[in-house]
Amino acid sequence: MDWSRKHLKAHLTDPRRFMWLPDTVAKLAAWMSFEPGMTAVDVGCGLGYLGWIYWPYFGKGGRYIGVDLSLKLAKEATESAAWAEEGSAHFVVGDANRLPFPDGFADAVMCQTLLMYQSKPLQALAEMVRIAKPGGLVMCKERDNLSLSLSVPYSSLPEWDIEERLLLHKVGILTCQGRVKMGRGDFGIGPKIPRMMQDLGLTRIDVRLNDKVDFLQPPYEDEIQEHRLRTARKSLENQEDVRFWSERTKEEFLAGGGSPEEFERYEVLEGKYLAAYKRQLEEGTYFNCQGWFFYVVKGRKPL
Repeated sequence: MDWSRKHLKAHLTDPRRFMWLPDTVAKLAAWMSFEPGMTAVDVGCGLGYLGWIYWPYFGKGGRYIGVDLSLKLAKEATESAAWAEEGSAHFVVGDANRLPFPDGFADAVMCQTLLMYQSKPLQALAEMVRIAKPGGLVMCKERDNLSLSLSVPYSSLPEWDIEERLLLHKVGILTCQGRVKMGRGDFGIGPKIPRMMQDLGLTRIDVRLNDKVDFLQPPYEDEIQEHRLRTARKSLENQEDVRFWSERTKEEFLAGGGSPEEFERYEVLEGKYLAAYKRQLEEGTYFNCQGWFFYVVKGRKPL
């Protein structure tokens, strides 16, 4: 997908502000052994989010290189990289399956929500391994949206009855399978990455989860909840975005083996719950508490 398109680019900005909490970033930076002066390559960098949050841990005297397919995003990221002090940060256009770097180029190679959109994720990961130095770090942050779609949040929205919930789960499963068949990536890839790294010969593989919780509860007192509330309201106003994802979900559900009649039933149910969601947001009565399935996987290239 072209993430520079207006309705998609919004997902690269505000929603990422509190995606990783500062204390979590600090713990992960220590866990990954980031050090000043390292050369880090960020594959599928978007606007350079990973560089921004980890720069304090490797940036002094270091080098960050963001790689993205979009020339527009690369240009905008370059213009907004004022965070890169006492080191260098620049952005290049490149394909994750053919990275424009020699073997053994970087101390650290990382990505976030890249492999889940790849038709050949193992090939993209192999490229990341190729450009890492012997002993270098390869780190992937990838979601498991399939498990998230099967989880049951605690919220103020009306409860689904058992038949409705089974349909919701069926849509989640078949949509994920349809994405893979259409070459659009695997939304359940997060927990698969450790084995993929092992198959590519990486060692010292370890896994963490993002400890952020999707939490909103009136009166929405702290900064994170206020931001989450603004983001939720904004997403409902973006009709182009809503239509885009709805059309893609239908295509993928049908490709996964679902029927048009089932998807129509699903859309009716979604419409009912979306109306309740909008109303509760306007009234200030909406609450929700649900964990994420966001994996952080690291490995080391053998010496």
